[in-house]
Amino acid sequence: MADLSITAIAVAVCDEAFYRPATLLDEGHEFRQLAHGLAQQTGTTLAALRLLPADGKTPDVSALALAALGAEHREESLFLVRSGPLSDPYGALLARLVFESGWAGEDVGITHLDELGGTVVFDLLRWAIPDGCGATALICDDPLFAEDHVGELGRSRVAAAAVRVRSAPGALRVLGCGEGAPTALANRAEHRLPGSRPSDGWIALRDAVAQHRINDGDRVLIHTRGPMREGWLLIEAVDITGLQLLTADTSRTV
Repeated sequence: MADLSITAIAVAVCDEAFYRPATLLDEGHEFRQLAHGLAQQTGTTLAALRLLPADGKTPDVSALALAALGAEHREESLFLVRSGPLSDPYGALLARLVFESGWAGEDVGITHLDELGGTVVFDLLRWAIPDGCGATALICDDPLFAEDHVGELGRSRVAAAAVRVRSAPGALRVLGCGEGAPTALANRAEHRLPGSRPSDGWIALRDAVAQHRINDGDRVLIHTRGPMREGWLLIEAVDITGLQLLTADTSRTV
């Protein structure tokens, strides 16, 4: 089994996603029961939760990140990594992305990784991508619900990272990943990129590479520690100048 490598990263970030108070949901609304369940699970209250409505005002960061990556490898597999309910319960996000992007390869949805969608998913990709082949992992970070501390007037960040992965040598080599605290080897990395959400480490990695803070031979630890789970991903820069960095324009729609 060949090592996994990363050859391109496309990031879409919207810092002005507008979350509305969950208490505005009608008693009979299907999301109200979801909100009650989440409040109990996280030890908060319905009044402390906000909802991201499907009103078209927030950019579709998943579609924008995928579009920014380009069409060159759309015959390869697409792995959509997203946990939690969708803002449109009647819409199939993966099917819509495949149709609108013209994706021709196999498509797979991965759920229930929660905060670890940007780290431990690489353990699955290591087995799923045949030697010498490539795929795209689309890491979505646009939760339907957020807690009240999202900021003034409920504005919060939503983001997505489209990562091109190969089961062959490439710009960044994946050394390992896991759930729980990082290993002693991972903790010796030259660069540590902490965060609490699936996209945090990828945004930080994009910025670090763009600012020329990472050199060939450096190891980078993406460490995600959220309210429910903790995980990590360790990568090594092999050919940092060969890593393609792309940023989506979230002021437009796809």
